[in-house]
Amino acid sequence: MTQGFVKNRKFRGLMAVDWWDRAGEVFQHNHPGIEFQKRDLFQRSEIAEVCDQLRLKCDVLLGGPPCQGFSTLGIRRENDRRSHLVDTFLDMALEISPKVIIMENVRGITSKIHSSGASFADFASSRLANGHPKSGYNSRNILINTLDFGLAQTRKRWILLAVRIDVDNDGQVLDCLVQQIESRKSKKHKTIRDVMGDLPMVDCGQGAEELTYTVASTGVMKTVYNHRPMDHKPALRERLSHVRPGRGLPDVPRHLLTEHLKRMLDGKYGNGGHIKNIYGRMEWDQPSGTVVAGIDKITCGRFIHPEFNRLLTPRECARIQSFSDEFRFFGSLVSQYYLIGNAVPPKLAGVIAKSVQAALET
Repeated sequence: MTQGFVKNRKFRGLMAVDWWDRAGEVFQHNHPGIEFQKRDLFQRSEIAEVCDQLRLKCDVLLGGPPCQGFSTLGIRRENDRRSHLVDTFLDMALEISPKVIIMENVRGITSKIHSSGASFADFASSRLANGHPKSGYNSRNILINTLDFGLAQTRKRWILLAVRIDVDNDGQVLDCLVQQIESRKSKKHKTIRDVMGDLPMVDCGQGAEELTYTVASTGVMKTVYNHRPMDHKPALRERLSHVRPGRGLPDVPRHLLTEHLKRMLDGKYGNGGHIKNIYGRMEWDQPSGTVVAGIDKITCGRFIHPEFNRLLTPRECARIQSFSDEFRFFGSLVSQYYLIGNAVPPKLAGVIAKSVQAALET
């Protein structure tokens, strides 16, 4: 989410916190002027140290606790302890006391029940309203689809917006913030051709971590990073060759399927509604589905290139997620997919940043 905020020159990044070294490496490379701290937020001492450094120093606090315990894609991890990082983030937010708090997660957070008896989403909103010893927050839960905000991707998300009461005594700042976000919706939806159609056409064994090419429409030389596909085995590529655009696993001749895929196709795993997206091939003139962290697992969704018999490259995924070509990812292909799929799209974060700015200046 940082990427979308710091592009707005009204905001300056102070600190980012994560536990994963690879996330830190990527963050520091792309945001060299912002401090990164590796922290384990399951440890009270680490939480206290972060709060001490940020207390009353930041105007906007951004958070995105892990979504695996809330996601309804596949089997929800009901006992995933990372879900309780929602509580941790809220406690930290009240301690740090920024003017504005933004938290993002999957829509499934609205249906999973917190130990308080409310949904995690409703708990978060009420915790901020009632949890501050001196002044609480006006807060609101909203549901958005990134397709409505200029992305070529259907990505439905829950966002918590909160404004400190002494900044927003009558609730008008929060109302303005919600209205500002709503007003930035786009009536025209983009397709994957719009966002990745100008990239070099590379097949398995081609591409590179750094690739210079000529943009056909302009003749301009350009460098992109992370445009290297996975090198699939011949048997997999043969199966994919039978899948038509907009179709999936049912297109593959049965004699080419593994026993595992046959069981999937026959609904033995209880995933009948998702069969059409397993081995799913994208269509140039349609938006993408939700870019997820596990794209390297070819059965996780519709992420086969519209023409080539391969998964999307990390750069193609990053384009769909609205990252600029200058933003570089590091590590294995699996790590790159994970980082891209877990990110809040920068374009969406930019919309929120502009809306926060407008609301605070009203």
